[in-house]
Amino acid sequence: MTEPTRIPDRIFNALVDGRLSARVERETREALETDPQGSERAATWQRQSEALHAALAPIVREPLPLSMMLKLRHDKPVAWHRDSTLWTYVGIFAAGVAVGLALDLATPTLRALIGI
Repeated sequence: MTEPTRIPDRIFNALVDGRLSARVERETREALETDPQGSERAATWQRQSEALHAALAPIVREPLPLSMMLKLRHDKPVAWHRDSTLWTYVGIFAAGVAVGLALDLATPTLRALIGI
């Protein structure tokens, strides 16, 4: 008798949350039909997910506090962040090239001073 394939936790999560593609969900359910332990595990995860959704549903439906809504409304995303990060990397690269060239030019002088 062959050992059933263990389905990874990320697949179980996606199955319980309904986030698998149709093909992967079908294959996973077919694998669970031949694996009683895996099938029980999936049923347990499903019950746990339903219990969490039921317990947290009232909190999810609560409106955000006014102070948080005002803060979110006035905070604009920083549009220049990506561009400034790019220029930071370009600057670091240019500084590395400059240091490398300076060391290359200074090597003969340094060897003469050290006596190598």
